[in-house]
Amino acid sequence: MAAAGEASSKLLRFLYFVGAGVICTKAINTYRDYEHKKEASAAVSAAEAALDSAAAPEPAPATVAAAAAAAAKP
Repeated sequence: MAAAGEASSKLLRFLYFVGAGVICTKAINTYRDYEHKKEASAAVSAAEAALDSAAAPEPAPATVAAAAAAAAKP
């Protein structure tokens, strides 16, 4: 039969192992959340830039601008 000290030593090592697994799992999930939020914020920035560029007025062609400038001169 096993001694009491040996059983408690095995139990303690097992609990350390389980604790390390929990800590690693938490770290991995935290990193995944960080990456997901970083990608989401990049997508939002890209969408905002697309909306800003779509809302900006288009510049007039060079020939129209030159004709307007020529007509404005007395």
